[in-house]
Amino acid sequence: MSRLSAARRAVRRRPGRFAWFKPRHAIIAGIGLFACVTIGGGAVWALRADLPERAMIAVEDFGAGILKSTARAGLGVREIVVTGREHTRRADVIAALDVREGTPMLRFSSAKARSELERLPWVGQAEVERRFPNAIVVRLTERVPLALWQVQGRFAVIDGDGREIKGIDPGAFAHLPMVVGDDAAKHAAGLLALLATEPDLMNRVTAAVRVSGRRWDLVLDREIRILLPEQDIGAAWVKLGEAERQDRLLSRAVTHVDLRAPDRMTLRTIATAEPPPPGAATARTRPPVRTN
Repeated sequence: MSRLSAARRAVRRRPGRFAWFKPRHAIIAGIGLFACVTIGGGAVWALRADLPERAMIAVEDFGAGILKSTARAGLGVREIVVTGREHTRRADVIAALDVREGTPMLRFSSAKARSELERLPWVGQAEVERRFPNAIVVRLTERVPLALWQVQGRFAVIDGDGREIKGIDPGAFAHLPMVVGDDAAKHAAGLLALLATEPDLMNRVTAAVRVSGRRWDLVLDREIRILLPEQDIGAAWVKLGEAERQDRLLSRAVTHVDLRAPDRMTLRTIATAEPPPPGAATARTRPPVRTN
């Protein structure tokens, strides 16, 4: 026997994409299609004919009975496969699909299920597929938490599009960076991407406060406040990073670093001198230190 003949037989034995499809499935599908047409057409006819409600119920019950028959014959839901689920509860997925074991596959609407899934807090995008004879496959793309948003006295978790992820506990995401202000959420992604260019500095940022809807103030550990400019934030942030690497600027008794002027950096420091004795002349306050 030649190797070619053996290979051909092996190919013939390999199950194809529609290997599950049997002649009886064609009959069942035809009956199911007839049921769908009967329900839809019968309901329209009953409405146009202004038939009593009982007649409409009878039409629907007849079609529903045929669909149940297709499920008993093998075209009923037996398996649900869900991928991409990390935060979304499986019970919420099942509820959104609105199916249980034995639900007729021909009655299940992928479009409706997708719409319901995308209403869930964590779901950004959903794909739903009927895989005959008896499986439903769900692929979820969940939203990625980006930051905590403090606005009007409350906290929320936002994603990369600045949208709030509702129905979750912000306390479980205390490790995320915090942005503060009415319009801070929609500008958060751009700011955080820019701050990531100086990772050592970014790790010290405890909050980013939106000021007058135009610019940002950053709050670092040790309560140091960084005043960023409205324009060219990247250059100002790099300048601060270089100053910290070269001079350990933020290790000094600094409370504010003003980067709003493009040609200079202004520091405000803590007064460390002891207070003068009673009756002594009061010295003038030391002006802010300016470095170019």
